[in-house]
Amino acid sequence: SDLWTQLHLVKRHRAVLSDHLKARRERRRAWTPYDVPQANTNRPSFDAILDEVNALTERVSHSQHDEEVHFGEDMEKSVWEKVVELNVTVGTPFTSKQVIESLMLLPGMERVSRVAVSGVLRKLSAQELISLDTAAERDELKLLSVDEKKMTAMMDCSAPRNRLDEMIKESGCIVSRKKSQSLAKADKQQIKLGRMRHGQLVNLDAYIDVLLSVPSAKESENQKYGVEIIELLNMPSVKEQRMMEKFKSQGGTQVREFCTFGTKEECARQQGTRRACNKLHFRKIVGPHTDVSLGDCSFLNTCFHMETCKYIHYKIDTDDLKETEKASKAKEGSNPKTVSDEVMTMTPPQWVQCDIRSLDLAVLGKFSVVMADPPWDIHMELPYGTMSDDEMRKMDIPALQVDGYIFLWVTGRAMELGRELLEIWGYRMVDELIWVKTNQLQRLIRTGRTGHWLNHAKEHCLIGQKGDVSKFNLGLDCDVLVAEVRDTSHKPDEIYGVIERLAPGQRKLELFGRQHNIQPNWVTLGNQVEGVHLLDSDTVLRFREKYPDGNCMKK
Repeated sequence: SDLWTQLHLVKRHRAVLSDHLKARRERRRAWTPYDVPQANTNRPSFDAILDEVNALTERVSHSQHDEEVHFGEDMEKSVWEKVVELNVTVGTPFTSKQVIESLMLLPGMERVSRVAVSGVLRKLSAQELISLDTAAERDELKLLSVDEKKMTAMMDCSAPRNRLDEMIKESGCIVSRKKSQSLAKADKQQIKLGRMRHGQLVNLDAYIDVLLSVPSAKESENQKYGVEIIELLNMPSVKEQRMMEKFKSQGGTQVREFCTFGTKEECARQQGTRRACNKLHFRKIVGPHTDVSLGDCSFLNTCFHMETCKYIHYKIDTDDLKETEKASKAKEGSNPKTVSDEVMTMTPPQWVQCDIRSLDLAVLGKFSVVMADPPWDIHMELPYGTMSDDEMRKMDIPALQVDGYIFLWVTGRAMELGRELLEIWGYRMVDELIWVKTNQLQRLIRTGRTGHWLNHAKEHCLIGQKGDVSKFNLGLDCDVLVAEVRDTSHKPDEIYGVIERLAPGQRKLELFGRQHNIQPNWVTLGNQVEGVHLLDSDTVLRFREKYPDGNCMKK
C-alpha cells in the first residue's frame, strides 16, 4: 500500500506539471509581438526550466498537503506510535482528535493536518490494523479497536527515512543535482524517469526496486508467525512427554562427563587455575618401559601389548571415581524411585551355548526383536571362527519372528550381503544405525584395526522390518551412537537401551552373543556363552524335548 501511494503521488505530480506546461504553452501562443519584451526573446535555459519544475513540484506538494491522505514517513510512523500508545494508556474507543492532540505535543508537530491524520487512520483501517466507526461524526473518526500486535510488528519492520535514503544511495539510484542538470542537457528524457527527493534526483526504477526490497508489515508478521509455528512444532507432545518420563533414568542421570583436557594437571594448566574442574579425568600409566617422549599409544586401553608398549597409556582417576560413587549414593537417598512396577519389571537374562548353524531355532518361540552380529568372513585374522556367505543364507531366521524388527551388524564387505540376507529372511530394510567409535580419551579413533583401504572409525547396523509394528515406540532415538571401542567385536551397550525403548517388556533375542552380551529381557545364543540357562516354562519344555541332554553344540 505504501508503494502504491508513492506511485500515485508521482503520477499526480506528473499530471500537474503537464497541465501547467500546457497552460503556459497556450499563454505563449496568445502573446502579441509587442507584448513580448525584446530582452527575453531567447529561449530559457534547461537549468532554469529544471529549477522552475522543482519549485513547482514543491509548491504543489505543499498546496495539496491537506488534501492528500499520505504524508511523510516520519509523521505517519508517529501516528502509528500514538495510536498504540493511546490504546495502552486510554483504551478503546478513542477519537482521531485525541490522536491529533497527542501528536501536537511532539516537536515539529504543532500544525498537524486533521485530514492527513484521518487519511492515515483510514489506511490502517483498510489494512485491518484498526477498526473505525465513521457514523459517529462526519469530521471525527472513532477508533473502536486496535490490533496492537500487528501494529507493533509493523512499526518494528518499517524502515526509517534515513535508512531508506542509505538503501537508495547504496543502490546507486541517486544523482546529485548538479550532475543531473548536466545529464539532462545531454538527454532531456532523464527527467521523465525521475522524481525529487530532498533536493536530489532519484531514478524512479531504482527507487521502486528499493521500496520493493523493504519487507511489508504482512511479510514481517508472517515471518514472525512462522517462527512461532516452528517453536510449537518442536515442542514435545503429551505422548512424547509421557514416553520420556516412562524411560527416564531411575534416580536421575548417572552419567558424568569426561574433561576434554584429559588429566587434572593439563586441565588446571589450560584453564589457568590451581584446581581442575569437576568432570572425570585420567591418569597417565608410566611404567619402567614407557618412553614419555613417544606420546600416547594409538590403541590406548585396547592395546594388545600394554605390559611392554613404550607409549603412554591411561586409566580413570580413582579420586574422581570415588566422588562419583559418593554423589550417586547421595542422589539415590534424596530421590527415591517413583517409576511404576510395570516399567521396572525386567526378566532375568537367559542364554544357550550352541552352534547356531545346527540349532533348531523354532524351539525358542517368537521374538519381537532379533539382533545379530554375525562372524562375517572379512578375510582378516580374528579371535573367533567365521561363517561363509552360504551358511548365512541357510539360517532359519524366519522361524524367529512374525512381527517385529531385526538389527543386523555389518562390516564394509558385508554391507551388500547384509541387505541380501534381509530380503532372503523376509524383511524389508527400513533404516540404518551408525556407531561412531571413540577411544579411551573420548576422541575419534584414527587407527582402527579394520579396513583394507581406510581405517574404519564407524560400524553400520541395518534395521529390517517384518509384519505389524504398531505396538512399537517409533521415533524416540537417534540413528547415531557415539561410544567407546572395547574388545574386538564388542558392540556398544547403548544399543540395548535403544532397543528396550523401541520394544519395552517384549521378548528379544541376540544371535552370536558372548558372555558380555548377556542382558535382562534378552535370550542370548552363541558358542562362547557358558551352558544353558532358560527360564520360560514353554521354552524349557520345547528345548528339553528337542535336546534331552542339553547339548546343542554341533558334533
